[in-house]
Amino acid sequence: MGNKEIDTGQSLFEEFPPVSREEWEKVIEEDLKGADYRQKLKWETGEGINALPFYRREDMDELEHTRPVPPPDKEKNEWQICQPIFGQDVTRANETARNAIERGAEALQFQFHVRRTEGGLGGDLQGTAIQSQKDFRELLNKVALEDVTLHFDSGLGTPVLMALLHNELKQRNVHPDSVQATFLYDPYSYIAIHGQLPKPEGRLLDEAAQMVSFCDQNLPGVRCLGIDGRTWHEAGATITEELALALATGSEYLAKLSEQDCPVDAIASRIHFRLPIGSNYFLEIAKFRAARVLWEKVVEAYKPDEEKSSQAYIHGETSRWNKPVYDPHTNMLRTSTEGMSAAIAGCDSLTINPFNLSYQQPDEFGDRIARNSQIIFKEEAYLDQVYDPGAGSYYIEMLTDKIAAAAWQQFQEIEKQGGIFKALKHGTIATVIRGSVEKRNRAIAERGRIFVGINQYPNPDDRMADKFDSEYRAVSLKESDRDVEIDERRIVDSLADQFEAGSQLGDVIPGLFDHGKQLFRAIQPYRGTEPFERLRLTTERYPETPTVLMLPLGDRKMRKARSTFAANFFGCAGYDIEDPLGYENIEEAITAVKEQQPDIVVLCSSDQEYTELVEPLCKQLQSLDKQPIAVLAGDPGERIESYMEAGIEAFIHRKSNVLETLKEFHQKLGIELN
Repeated sequence: MGNKEIDTGQSLFEEFPPVSREEWEKVIEEDLKGADYRQKLKWETGEGINALPFYRREDMDELEHTRPVPPPDKEKNEWQICQPIFGQDVTRANETARNAIERGAEALQFQFHVRRTEGGLGGDLQGTAIQSQKDFRELLNKVALEDVTLHFDSGLGTPVLMALLHNELKQRNVHPDSVQATFLYDPYSYIAIHGQLPKPEGRLLDEAAQMVSFCDQNLPGVRCLGIDGRTWHEAGATITEELALALATGSEYLAKLSEQDCPVDAIASRIHFRLPIGSNYFLEIAKFRAARVLWEKVVEAYKPDEEKSSQAYIHGETSRWNKPVYDPHTNMLRTSTEGMSAAIAGCDSLTINPFNLSYQQPDEFGDRIARNSQIIFKEEAYLDQVYDPGAGSYYIEMLTDKIAAAAWQQFQEIEKQGGIFKALKHGTIATVIRGSVEKRNRAIAERGRIFVGINQYPNPDDRMADKFDSEYRAVSLKESDRDVEIDERRIVDSLADQFEAGSQLGDVIPGLFDHGKQLFRAIQPYRGTEPFERLRLTTERYPETPTVLMLPLGDRKMRKARSTFAANFFGCAGYDIEDPLGYENIEEAITAVKEQQPDIVVLCSSDQEYTELVEPLCKQLQSLDKQPIAVLAGDPGERIESYMEAGIEAFIHRKSNVLETLKEFHQKLGIELN
């Protein structure tokens, strides 16, 4: 072709004349036959905001927020690949951690949930069983603490793990400036879930202030105060509610710890966000970006001395709320898109949970797929090479602004009540979230929100009842024969001394909990697919799986569409489905019923033909020795009474509440829900 000089100064778009908003809207209006697209095509997201189908450059002029980019000390969109470690046994957890680092993990996340019941002796522990300094040393054996960031899901056990880490660094002679870690200390999440204070509020605040001071003096690279957005998300809150509650938690730290004589910069530098990532791809990108904008706004209100104090540290983690037990490999698709949302939004570190976490201790395969998803993001998709990938997208920028505005308004409502603690105390947070939960659950039950493999397109071969793992059980706390007293005026130092002297976790836990008598309205973390899963599990455990026989008659197009619909409908309960191509007449269909002896039959045809088919079919069904439950696929409208008089017991159609209808069939068949 020869050499051709290219004019690099010419824009490719100069050849295309600009198109005004009015011209676009005129075409849309014609396509919609005069309807207003702002109403007709408005997306009601269910997340506290609504979105329009298109935005333009001039819409950006309306935005109030400054563009949320990664912190200025980053030259590109860097984040750390974090591997969650779930094993209880410390030795096995260490092996898993080292294997993860060798294969690309840059950070490790450990589970450590300690509990002491009110009035009870001792307590129990879920997660990795770290009960002594020896256990902690074994957990991090041959892990280069200078090279790997540690994230601890530690809750109210945070002072314990901070003390253990402090001792470990001294033992190894590792300079604390070179170590990065986070501890998820969030008492407001604890109050919300458990419905009570773990100790009096004054002692909680004093403990938090001491941890901030301890980090300033001994662990400068540690963020000990957590904001656990997962709590609100997994209880059913919307994106805007989740973000508002996260901001309110951070504001509570800044306000209350400032009163404890902690400098604002010291408090802010010890706070980190643990935000869940849901399945609304663009909304989640916008949520993370909005979090940075709003947190900067919150911190600036407390007048920090250093600008960098208002920069949010955000750890993203894929949602557990939307990960079903059945058809679990579809979770790989969910976690991949969720991980992309957080990566594109510019998170600082990212955990992609294994696809099978909802029902068993993740295995090597689940860990590898989760970890490799992030490696692909970096090594093949180059998502880490583009600084602020979402910037400039009209859609993402507008969603960011809408989420930020809605979350900020809800945050201000919480502040008007006196902050998150008083809002929890008054029960208003639980009330708001309960309203969101009802809407979410109704959408799932009515298939307004689809979960493939659960409430739509179920896999009939799935059998999960025997695959649930018992590894989530708690272990009892160990105690020594030492006489232990914790100095609450220097709690982390005191714990460090005790562990160095050989104390066990059970020796020190009584000093960390002092449950009060006041009860709060609690929220309940759950997974959105659990009600459908309970249906299928009870079906699996029932001695004989109910059978459903489709009776496709008449119009071939309608009978096929309705038999497919009905097969999906009853498949959600785990029933055995027989879906033949069709029958020529009622006699042929009745012959099939006699041969197969189904528990349920579903008449599938057109609305017009039902008027001729229902009565004669029902008469013959009623003459059988074993009469199946007769169901009609479709909305009978005004004919419902006549069809029921003829013998149809139930109707299934697109307006049906699938969950409640299937519960009724369970009851008819004598299957008790657990």
